Amino acid sequence: MNETRTLAEFAVNFRLEDCPPEVIHQAGRCTVETIGCALGGSKTPLAQAAYRTLARMGDGGTSTVVGFGRRAAPDRAAFVNGVAANALDYDGGVVLQGHYGGTVIFSTLAMAELTNATGREFLEAVIAAYEVTTRIGEATRPTPEYRRLVSGYGPHQGFAAVVAAGRLLKLNADQMVHAFGIYATFAPLPSSAQWNWRNRPLTWTKDMVAWPSVSGINAALLAESGFLGPRTILEGDRGFWRMAASDRCDPEQMTDALGTRFNMLKLYFKAYPTCRWNQAALDGMRQVMARRGWGEGDVAAVEVGVARALVDQQFEDYAPHNLVDAQFSLPYAVALILHGEEAGPHWYDPPLFDSPTIRATMRKVTVRLDPEIERLFVEKRMAAAAIHVTGVDGTIEHARVDHAHGDYDNPLSDADLDRKFRKLAAVALEHGAAEELLEKIRGLEALGRAADLGALAVGKPRGDGREN
Repeated sequence: MNETRTLAEFAVNFRLEDCPPEVIHQAGRCTVETIGCALGGSKTPLAQAAYRTLARMGDGGTSTVVGFGRRAAPDRAAFVNGVAANALDYDGGVVLQGHYGGTVIFSTLAMAELTNATGREFLEAVIAAYEVTTRIGEATRPTPEYRRLVSGYGPHQGFAAVVAAGRLLKLNADQMVHAFGIYATFAPLPSSAQWNWRNRPLTWTKDMVAWPSVSGINAALLAESGFLGPRTILEGDRGFWRMAASDRCDPEQMTDALGTRFNMLKLYFKAYPTCRWNQAALDGMRQVMARRGWGEGDVAAVEVGVARALVDQQFEDYAPHNLVDAQFSLPYAVALILHGEEAGPHWYDPPLFDSPTIRATMRKVTVRLDPEIERLFVEKRMAAAAIHVTGVDGTIEHARVDHAHGDYDNPLSDADLDRKFRKLAAVALEHGAAEELLEKIRGLEALGRAADLGALAVGKPRGDGREN
């Protein structure tokens, strides 16, 4: 019992000296990737639509809208930035739990700008937010049977925004408890069962990283102002887990080794701007092509063995309507690899997305259920893939990838993340600003004003946000 109070006290009292250097380093890596993804995603139709809602309500505020050359109130800025960070599906997270960066990093940045926080305070808020929200997510994860019915990403991620905002507002433990309760009462409902998997186009709400920031930031501000909330929101049979559409809760997972075991060390980062479940297949495809020295013209057919979820959710989509559909189309991603496209934010630009050549190549790809890949998915949460490639010469090549590049067990290096950041930042920033921003993120612990990140990431004004 007392999970709410225990997590609230951790959130308030955590300090950088309480954690290993590799955790601080990981917080910087998360910041690099997430801000980069938002810069790269800022010109997508998703981010443009989110920005137009902000512009409709009036301009101005304390917090950066990344890549748009604008500022807004903290909750609105965090919302638009969260949408942009997830727009390309290039952002990492925790398997079967959520994409956390858009919620954690941009709630923290928005409130750091409001409160004039230091880089050190920024890092402390990021780490505390990741730890609290991932623990609640793990503890309230539903059974697979229940998840297929109603569960989805999003609701528990708002606790990250509460922690980030609450820390930077310097809430005490009692206020943080109230903020937890206020947020959970207003938390968004789960949504992934209604993604339109069988009736595309897919919903643009996607992984629900943005809206929880709005509720979480406002919950912390309300608590600071003396608004009272439920004080045991995580405990008992009527706790948050039931509101979040789960059929189980393991309270021990919320508090076990809290402050000594850090979940954020087990995050994955993505090597390609496409769904997490596509990543291993693309690595396998590249292995085969490199092994044989093949190009697209040398390949007659590609068969990809996957877990049942990809078959049930129709990842074998040969006619994606827009970039979100394409992010969940395995044939589209494989076709780009066959044509030698390097990973980057250009994957959904019209020259590729509308290309008759790419669309024709997609027809070479079939997706099938592989029992061994399904077993790894169910038992170990592994997003593996088995590739069988038939050449035009009649030869057959095989590749199996259990851990895609970017997985916890096969991580991206700092240099990989820096290259990824530079490609993404080039969409919205001049080279000099992008390099200075990257340098400041890498030196966050000594940065006097975390708001310097926003000043560099803001970019240039873009009018009404209607250009794509």
